[in-house]
Amino acid sequence: MVLGAFVCYGLDAEAVQSKPGGVPIEEIETLKTGPRERSKRRHRPKLASVQFNPAFLNGQVVSISRFTNGNPVPPGVYDVDLSLNGKSQGQREVQFVAVADSDVAEPCFTIAALRGLGVDVDKALRSSADDAGAQSRHAAEDAAFSEADQCIRLTDLVPDAQVELDIAELQLGITVPQASMVQTPYGYVSPALWDAGIKAGLLQYNFSTYSANQSGADMSSAYLGLQLGLNLGQWRFRQRSTLDWNSSQGGMRWNNLATYVERDITSWRSRLTLGDSFTTGEVFDSFSVRGVQVSSEDRMLPDSMRAYAPIVRGVAESNARVIVRQNNDILYETSVPPGPFELADLPAIGYGGDLRVTVEEADGRRQTFLVPFAAVPNLLRPGFTKFNVSAGQYRDQLVQDEPWVVQATIQRGLNNMLTGYTGVLGSEGYNSGLLGLAVNTPIGAVSADVTMARTELPSSSHTGSSWRVSYSKRIPGIDTNVLLGAYRYSTNGFYSLRDAIYARNVRNPAGNLMSYRTRNRLQLSINQPLGTMGSVYLSGSTQDYWDGRRGRDTQYQAGFSGGRGRVGYTIYAQQSFDQNRARHTLFGVNLTISLGRNSAVDRGPFDSVSTNLTVDTNGDSAFQASLNGSTAGEAPISYGINAQRTSSAGDKTNLLGGNATYRSRYGTYAANASIGNQGRQFGLNADGSMVVHAGGVTLGPPLGQAAALVEAKGAEGGRIVNGQGARIDGNGYALLPSLTPYRVNRVAIDPTDLPDDVELETSSDKVVPRLNALVLVKMPTVTGKAALVAMHDAAGKALPLGTALFAADGKSMGIVGQGGLAFLRGLAGRGALRARWGELTNESCDLPYEMPAGAGAGGGGDSATRLILRCVAAAS
Repeated sequence: MVLGAFVCYGLDAEAVQSKPGGVPIEEIETLKTGPRERSKRRHRPKLASVQFNPAFLNGQVVSISRFTNGNPVPPGVYDVDLSLNGKSQGQREVQFVAVADSDVAEPCFTIAALRGLGVDVDKALRSSADDAGAQSRHAAEDAAFSEADQCIRLTDLVPDAQVELDIAELQLGITVPQASMVQTPYGYVSPALWDAGIKAGLLQYNFSTYSANQSGADMSSAYLGLQLGLNLGQWRFRQRSTLDWNSSQGGMRWNNLATYVERDITSWRSRLTLGDSFTTGEVFDSFSVRGVQVSSEDRMLPDSMRAYAPIVRGVAESNARVIVRQNNDILYETSVPPGPFELADLPAIGYGGDLRVTVEEADGRRQTFLVPFAAVPNLLRPGFTKFNVSAGQYRDQLVQDEPWVVQATIQRGLNNMLTGYTGVLGSEGYNSGLLGLAVNTPIGAVSADVTMARTELPSSSHTGSSWRVSYSKRIPGIDTNVLLGAYRYSTNGFYSLRDAIYARNVRNPAGNLMSYRTRNRLQLSINQPLGTMGSVYLSGSTQDYWDGRRGRDTQYQAGFSGGRGRVGYTIYAQQSFDQNRARHTLFGVNLTISLGRNSAVDRGPFDSVSTNLTVDTNGDSAFQASLNGSTAGEAPISYGINAQRTSSAGDKTNLLGGNATYRSRYGTYAANASIGNQGRQFGLNADGSMVVHAGGVTLGPPLGQAAALVEAKGAEGGRIVNGQGARIDGNGYALLPSLTPYRVNRVAIDPTDLPDDVELETSSDKVVPRLNALVLVKMPTVTGKAALVAMHDAAGKALPLGTALFAADGKSMGIVGQGGLAFLRGLAGRGALRARWGELTNESCDLPYEMPAGAGAGGGGDSATRLILRCVAAAS
């Protein structure tokens, strides 16, 4: 701030003296606009230097000749907000080094740091080597550049690069020509930056309990989902299991869902998995296998080369339990309040295999529906390849004799229009091969493939084929999204792998081997935005079977949603089937009204009111009304009360219920309850995580695909920005539960609530974690005291205005203001400061100090200690 004042003083016309020819008007305007505007004009030719008249400053001051060429910075180490070509790179600790024949220090970087910023260092070094042939005086310097730990001035390596420091804001802007940057696709992050994380043990849990009394009959259940993990370098061990208890079945049931180890194969952009995993389902249908799998990992690719994830939508008529299954495995379970719900955070499940969703109502009723889930057309960029190789035992809870299976698939982008894909699949008594082609056409993307299979059953042999066509199109102008997920026709002799295994191993309730082989199957999804009116969506599937006794299954979801002002509405219809395979067609309307709680007029306890009315083709109906609210803050509580009236088969049920969810830094906890004329219901949910690491044990909410362990010793209470309420604990750690793997993630601490005697040397950092990594983000702290210091030279005069102050390790502590005063943080109990106000030997000194006992201890906003220091001769 003081240095910036020198520029302002120099604006007076009488105080500004120029070299012969006068001061150009452009130069004076540049001074007026300040550093930020000057950055916009940095491509102009270098302007004439400006000289300041020291007569306008009273008292002893530093030499102001060094301000001739702008606002300088003395050599030292500074924490700056770094930007490269206008894009923020976070807060970095940057060293500034002296430059010969210049009063202005310039930043320098290591080779590794420049690579991390995306500078094409190899190209720059080659260019320097070429120049060295004509300019041998640079040869020694170019050789030094190859040292990884050498601190290099960017302008020496890339002559056309420009750097500009705003000393008042501590912002360092770097401009590097595009030709000197590594040319990469949009969203590319160099694998050299991918962080495998630290050694750590992980535990995640998801607990729910549910009890109900209906017409005098009690029913209770409990569910505990556990995921144990161990990270060692790039290796990840994971074990997923569940523990179920149901009063109607008696006893507990332990289910080992998956046990596996995995790691990245960076050079192949793929992952190796040993143990239980799902195949990708991009070519053949997805299935669970226990063995070895090597598969392309899309998340390693730039954003411009990735796609797709499903969303489950449904309607609950009461406080209900929702269970999502794929291939008979429970993928997800939660409790939801009455009304429409969306599940957008399902775990990774491959690209194929319908999701079976069961909604268990408070009164014991159940409805089940399928969410069609198939791969979109398999178009890849030209020259891009994806592959999958899997070998092991087929896994299915209904199959006792789990046969060995081998699968290999490959997809290759041939050109801008064509992508070819093929695969082979083999098991005991089963072989199949697939050949397909995806085409990008003006009328949409189309893929078509044929699968030939030969199946050996105990009493017969079968050979058949299955033809599949997929189509996807976004209609411009009206933004209609059309996805013909797949149309498949299979001949009578065709068995999929699952069909063949079930035909040999799985019997239905009547004792007959299950052989429900699909004949025709159609999946369709359409979404049509209607501008300000809302949008219309339709999704569904229909299929029939070669075994005509099963008939045809048709399921769909259709709806219209929109809003006006504070009112939102949805009209929907869906068809599903219950546990007895009876069709269930439902029509409904939902209305939500915002109560404007955020306005200054209304600050009541509730945010919104919603109503939901449903009727079905059996004459049953349900009506719900609810009030919903939430609290503000970093650990919000959401809550609601609801009333419900249902009519089913002549029976009428009235329910009154409530629900609440608390999201804390240690996990999410929820409760719901209802009572009515036919019974009562109560449920609890809790989920969270625990991390065991070298520094101790840290608790947090459920972990995402990657997480960060933030270390800031002494900074207890510091809030993690966007950390779901996470704060630094007494051990100096906090858990940031969710990061995006293979992408740049910013991790920051809000210093507002830190103790007064603690200062963060760096309040933010950027990390690029690998999948399932726990990265350690160290935020160095200075635990010391704050002081208002008056500094005098040996003669007792105040040190010059603008004197630079440094700690014993050379790090900048600040500059001296008027009257020789400076406000300093992070002082140790005893030490010495180095003061420098010029380049001569007699223009620097040391300032020994000793803080009084208990002074500036911080906490509670205690005022800073006042010190008076006197210079002694600077140590050599």
